[in-house]
Amino acid sequence: MSHVPYDYYELLENGDAPDFDAEAAYNFLSRHSDPINDIRLAHWRGDVSDDELWEVLNRYRGANGGFMGGLDPDYTGDVGSIHTTIEAMRIMVAHQQFDGPDIDRTIDFLHDTMQPDGTWQEIPEVLAHPKCPAWYQPAQFRIYETSCLAGYALEFGALDLWTNAVRYVRQTWMQMPYAESSHPYWAVLLLLGRSTTSSDRSIALDALDNLGAFVRKRQIDAYDCSTVVEILNSLEYPEADDMMIRVYHMLGAAQDPSDGGIRTEYGEQLRTTATFNALMAVALMLQRGLLGNG
Repeated sequence: MSHVPYDYYELLENGDAPDFDAEAAYNFLSRHSDPINDIRLAHWRGDVSDDELWEVLNRYRGANGGFMGGLDPDYTGDVGSIHTTIEAMRIMVAHQQFDGPDIDRTIDFLHDTMQPDGTWQEIPEVLAHPKCPAWYQPAQFRIYETSCLAGYALEFGALDLWTNAVRYVRQTWMQMPYAESSHPYWAVLLLLGRSTTSSDRSIALDALDNLGAFVRKRQIDAYDCSTVVEILNSLEYPEADDMMIRVYHMLGAAQDPSDGGIRTEYGEQLRTTATFNALMAVALMLQRGLLGNG
């Protein structure tokens, strides 16, 4: 069941999308408590320390060093998963936590679960969980998971993971058919968007072009907008600013005027995180000077 407003696309098509209301989003979050989003918001405001942020994050770490159910509401298992670890590493990078406690355990988890070809797919213990999300199932092309994990791992100095992942993406990029979602395109930008080699830059520009098509067609779910903005904000491409402004209008159209929360096609249980993600995305755009003094 879709939770995006029925007039979402019409608002965007007609240019009538309202501005994103940050105050309303804050109020929504104050009424919908969630341990991760609460601590992230407090850390973002400077109200809690790095250690306090890590204390909460590490509650979601599995015995295998990866992160488990709770960070990703779709997964409730107690075994650290590939996909939940992607979300955990995104949070670490967004909060500039590059030397937090137990970060070595995260990198060890990635080394332990890497496939022989330098990629990642969800581990068997997670796939065997009775409520394993359908989208955790291994895909023919493992570009999304691989690019995300290696791209974030590079921020922690794990160059070997990045190198192996890049080798796989270089070999398979042209073989991958046009994706049904934008995920592999922004993931490849995370992996290769700052590379200076001509071959990597060619792949990155192709990914940027494909991501731009999803943005122009308004096919980026509001839940993913923060990730897209975080990645685009780190790159120096002329197209990035226009794409982020379009994302801003998408967020305005996806915000429920009755309660200030963001509606997402991923389900009601993800509205709180989608709303926090939207606040983060808008803050980055403000810092970049894209939204005036709004």
